[in-house]
Amino acid sequence: MLISPDGFPVFVPVPERASPALANSTSTITHQSPGFSQPPLQPIRQSTIGPPASNGFGQYRPGIQPPPVPEPLSSRPMHAPLSGVPPPLPTPPTPVGLTFASIITSFRTSSESVTAWTFYSLGLANHPGQKEIAITLRQRPSNYSLEAVQPIMYQLYQQMNQHIIASGGRPLTAGEVFPCRLNTPDLGPKDMSILLIHSPPECKTQLENKDVLYGLIATMEETAVFTKYGAARAMTNMGSDLETWPVPLWSDWSRPSLLTLQDFQGSLTEMVSLLPTKNIVATLDNVARRLTIVISTSALELIQADLTRFPPAQPGVITENSRVTFLLDLDAGSQAYLTWRAGQQGTAVFNARPNPTSFHGCWISFAGIAPYQAATVQEGIAAKEDGIELKMGSATWERMYQALISKTPAVVPVGGESVQLSYA
Repeated sequence: MLISPDGFPVFVPVPERASPALANSTSTITHQSPGFSQPPLQPIRQSTIGPPASNGFGQYRPGIQPPPVPEPLSSRPMHAPLSGVPPPLPTPPTPVGLTFASIITSFRTSSESVTAWTFYSLGLANHPGQKEIAITLRQRPSNYSLEAVQPIMYQLYQQMNQHIIASGGRPLTAGEVFPCRLNTPDLGPKDMSILLIHSPPECKTQLENKDVLYGLIATMEETAVFTKYGAARAMTNMGSDLETWPVPLWSDWSRPSLLTLQDFQGSLTEMVSLLPTKNIVATLDNVARRLTIVISTSALELIQADLTRFPPAQPGVITENSRVTFLLDLDAGSQAYLTWRAGQQGTAVFNARPNPTSFHGCWISFAGIAPYQAATVQEGIAAKEDGIELKMGSATWERMYQALISKTPAVVPVGGESVQLSYA
């Protein structure tokens, strides 16, 4: 068996197939008190490669390819290549040793125990700026075996590698979608996507704190929600459905969609211009009555461009129609997330522990208060659906505007609360 430097069994294809064999041992799940708010069990490190075959490895072996038919000597050109025909461009080589390792992981929610395989790539990080990618797949012994899944994961990581090469080395990053077609052993070919996010704490724990991206195998309906409304709204809603905090901790290509765009019909985010910002986190502290916002450079550029539609120096521009709305990212340090779907009355909270003192939203909206509304509409910060809305009069809007346009850290009072702005 080939073992990675970290002690995980590694999948390595070789050019012949031995008779398939499946591991007869099963992982033991240590029971803990029910409740999805508790952290998942530590992964059980166990070889996910079958019993040794004749050569002592016991790994999956793709079938041998026939050798190319040699070209007859009589048909070969006897002259140098024509000068008018440029030689073909060289193809960049695939990084040597691109494969993956896997471990068995176990989870317990308030309603079920789940055993899964966690795969992570070995070799994608050879590309500058690229992190390895981890994907956890729920085990379904009656539908497929590890031997059936291994070549699917191997091809998936190869497709990711080829995508990086074809894009000139641009890495896959958090917030992106990687479309793919998976030849599943139970349902046949399925068009799906890998939704990429920063690795949640549970995944890092499973992989001994490796700095990897986390990929979730998602349906096309779920992908549409992720693309339109961002990672926070899509992933926390799915995590809530599966009772795993704060995102789904395993993929399952056999299940139906958990989300569709219809689940958010009538949302405020459908009625306004929504900026597709990434890498912004915001925490609303109920005790300190403070909203802390940390904004990345790329996101700030989008916000600044949108703010210029409502410059405070122009009289009459600040009205109830002055609004800048942008998406928030997932935050590993969050205690609770707001969740909302069409038909829901008010907001709901998806929390990691009882009685959270702060929570996160999936979007923020800066909204103006027109002069004629000053007597009836108060400044303030409040939860709205699964987002956070700031109501600001002209003076407050100007302070917020100037801080964001000049990229200046600031504390801006908004009604009885305050907003603390900083930049990453």
